[in-house]
Amino acid sequence: MEKIFWVTCPKCGCRYVCDYNLRHSKHQLVCPLCKHTFYDEESPEIDDR
Repeated sequence: MEKIFWVTCPKCGCRYVCDYNLRHSKHQLVCPLCKHTFYDEESPEIDDR
């Protein structure tokens, strides 16, 4: 089973899932709604349980 985490875009508030390999990485995430790029630590809400 592949591990995922939920992230919230700091610009538009869109909540979406990401592959857990991107968590704590130096790669920027891309919001599927507004295309804003950001690092996971910039997200106002993360659920990785």
